[in-house]
Amino acid sequence: MNVASRSQVEPAAGAGWREFPVLERLLGSGDASSLFKSAEVTCRSLNELIQSGSEADKLRAKLALTAYGRTLDLLKHLTGLRDKAAEQS
Repeated sequence: MNVASRSQVEPAAGAGWREFPVLERLLGSGDASSLFKSAEVTCRSLNELIQSGSEADKLRAKLALTAYGRTLDLLKHLTGLRDKAAEQS
């Protein structure tokens, strides 16, 4: 798809990429500990794969581990903002 045709494509109304139901539930509930525990288990598995997997698996595991790290950093940042806003109100 060239640049001209991409500029003509309109995003669908209510596109799913704009919704983050899991993060919204976690931020609303105030308890993200289950997500952190689950992510820790997954990250350990990815780390094991990085140590012992094929080259292709190692690359995919490194990329996934980076994505998990960024997601957890975002979640920590968002919960911090939420908590700060709650303290101020």
